[in-house]
Amino acid sequence: MTVLKWKRIVSMLLFSFAALTVILACSISGNVPFLAQAEPTATRRITRVARATFTPRPQVTDTPIPKPTQEPTKEPTVEPSPVPVTEAPPPTKKPAPKPTNPPAPPPPQPTTPPQPTTNPYRYSFIKSECVHSGGSHVFVVVYSDYKNPNSQLPGARVIASYAPDSPPFGDQVGETDAEGKFDYVMREPGVWTGTAYAWVVDRNNTRISDIGGPVELNDKGPDDPGTCHVAKFYFAGGK
Repeated sequence: MTVLKWKRIVSMLLFSFAALTVILACSISGNVPFLAQAEPTATRRITRVARATFTPRPQVTDTPIPKPTQEPTKEPTVEPSPVPVTEAPPPTKKPAPKPTNPPAPPPPQPTTPPQPTTNPYRYSFIKSECVHSGGSHVFVVVYSDYKNPNSQLPGARVIASYAPDSPPFGDQVGETDAEGKFDYVMREPGVWTGTAYAWVVDRNNTRISDIGGPVELNDKGPDDPGTCHVAKFYFAGGK
């Protein structure tokens, strides 16, 4: 390798020296007169041939072909084994309870009949009625025995009024006649309208019966079923 380098260096020096000589010769010929008058001779000009440069080819390297990557092997998934289904035993039927006979009801106790209500008063109000008439009247009728329709009581003291336990009409305490009635004349002839109550009193004008009423006296005609020109209150003793 050293000898070749030296040879190359010597050849380069020689070539350079020759080229320098030619250059100097040309420059001198231009400056010398006689040389200028001489006919120019065609000097063969040496043209330097460019030396071809060779680019070294890259060495072919054997590139290893990558081996195909192996896909990771999938591990087989183990399916869970089915859990055995245990069937529940069928429910055992309990025997139906035998119907028990209900206890016999106790024997009925003898019921005591309700005591008859006793009127705290000597006389009781029996009923009232209305009739049509040419005038307006309030009659109070008293019987001594409610079981005897012929027991009209004369001389009984009675009151008719516009309200319970109020002063009598005309401030008059009536006294029944032989037929057991007393007549409060409200208007005769003519029509009186209003509310009436009645009861029986003793000699001190203390009430000795429950109160009958109210009854509404009106001015309706005789053909009207609700007509009431004359009101009658009935009381009886012993009830």
